[in-house]
Amino acid sequence: MADQLSQEEKQEILDRVERRAAAYDYEFSGCGQMVLLALQQEFKLVKGMSVFKALTFGGRATSGIGQVCGALIGGVLALGLASGRERLEDTIWPEPDNKGDTGFPRSVETVRLFYKRYLEEFGSYRCAEIQAKLLGKNYDPENREESMKFEHEGGREACSKCAGRSARLAAETLLEMPRR
Repeated sequence: MADQLSQEEKQEILDRVERRAAAYDYEFSGCGQMVLLALQQEFKLVKGMSVFKALTFGGRATSGIGQVCGALIGGVLALGLASGRERLEDTIWPEPDNKGDTGFPRSVETVRLFYKRYLEEFGSYRCAEIQAKLLGKNYDPENREESMKFEHEGGREACSKCAGRSARLAAETLLEMPRR
């Protein structure tokens, strides 16, 4: 698919995915779900909302303890939907025609590439550290006063931009994937 697209068409897709994920996150919150949803819609990854529902926990729900950024998880799940195995019997170890440059399955290489890009962009995989980088501090979502400060001090805007960038990085990775 990506091989058939012009640079201009790829840029339009990347811009659209970034805008959509950021807008969804700003309006509805839940960065992981919003990244996943924007990528599902753009790349027609799966119908239905089961995977979306499973990602309900992400983002600020875990940021008080500084865990993995929900926007990263949303991108990883989208990549898995695009490249992962569909049946238990399918091997995750590559058949000769499914090996990437490192000898690992292309699906594994794809996720590793996304992780690398994400780390280069944000400097961390941890929500608390990304929040501190973007906002100057980490806000504890379990503390009502800090949650209110998060909203008043630009937290929603910053996290929405992070969700948009994460969706864009995952979309770049998806566009580079070999198609099955």
